[in-house]
Amino acid sequence: MMDSQSDDVLISDRVSILRVVEIFSETSDNVLMEIASFLKELKVKQGQNVFKKGEEGDSMFIIKSGAVRVHDGNHVISRLNSGQVFGEFALFDNESRSASVTAEESTILFKLEQNDFYKVMMNKAEVTKGVLRKVLKRIREMNELEGKLAKSYLSIQKQKNEIEEQNANILEQKKELEATNQQLLKLNEEKNQLISIVSHGLRNPLTSSLCVIDLLEHESENLTEDQQEYTRLVHSSLRRMNSLINQTLDIDIIELQRNKLSLQKINLADLLRQIESGFKYTLSLKKLDIELKLEELFIEADKNFIYVVFDNLLSNAIKFSPGNKKIYIELMKSNSMARVEISDEGPGISQEALQSLFDKPKIHNRQTDKTGLSIVKKYVEAMKGELLCKSRPGQGTTFIVQFKAE
Repeated sequence: MMDSQSDDVLISDRVSILRVVEIFSETSDNVLMEIASFLKELKVKQGQNVFKKGEEGDSMFIIKSGAVRVHDGNHVISRLNSGQVFGEFALFDNESRSASVTAEESTILFKLEQNDFYKVMMNKAEVTKGVLRKVLKRIREMNELEGKLAKSYLSIQKQKNEIEEQNANILEQKKELEATNQQLLKLNEEKNQLISIVSHGLRNPLTSSLCVIDLLEHESENLTEDQQEYTRLVHSSLRRMNSLINQTLDIDIIELQRNKLSLQKINLADLLRQIESGFKYTLSLKKLDIELKLEELFIEADKNFIYVVFDNLLSNAIKFSPGNKKIYIELMKSNSMARVEISDEGPGISQEALQSLFDKPKIHNRQTDKTGLSIVKKYVEAMKGELLCKSRPGQGTTFIVQFKAE
């Protein structure tokens, strides 16, 4: 706690910093004072990590003084200094950090935790508008990255095709063939790295953003006309980018993982609890409860792909559940299989639509991305699992995923 004699001075200093932070640019002084009271000050030495890629996070950081770099290994994504923000998507979910952040010099940070942000954000439209503006800026940045990735991807594909043609012409020249194969392997590694950037650097924040925007659209009567226009623009851009990423995953990652699955022992109960925790804010806005009934079971699977499977299915259940309803997640052992059932109390699906659910999901008028369930099915089957769906109109929907229990 701060000493009583310095409370007003410290709060005033923090409010001054918050005023120039873009995400809070339209927030009143009263709300800024409330946010300031929750900020925790951290001192980071030059070269010290604020957090590392892959760590779970539930906090946003504001740079009071100094500078940091955002990086993936030795690749620097961006450099930030006083008044700038990083880690803001952690305020909405607890997913793994998609990059590392390291102090470039001695730096002082303000840390805002997820639970404290929830307390401030509830029923405060100006905070919501600030978040929307930040998401719009991030979409523009992701659009630029999307263009760069597309150009790099085409260039690498072109080089790969040229190398494959060369291989066909020099089969009898052993030394040249070995050198060319090494070059081909290097290009494939670069291609796989690009795919990894798409799937993990863009997909995770996109999933969180889509959930938030869907909820804001359902409560559009509480937004101003400008906010409603921002929301429509964000939703349209996010859905277009999500569709493009899904197509990339469908074409490239499925082909890759059939040959190189990174299988490991997964605690399925822990994974489901982690995914459920990441949707807490979305569930609270929609007034949904989740009932978990989990046995401690283990399976062998690719960690990234199995996460996408259940993240997608739970997101789908939330989207089609009316407010004030329940979602049920049950993990049990059935014979030698670990069986997960995710059930909602939504509108259900007709028997006719179920026949083509994973090929043409829009036949039953559920406005979801047409490749989402198809990718989930391919992931499950590539890991030697089984995906089923049971539903009746007006009686909700249950998705069943089964893997061999370890």
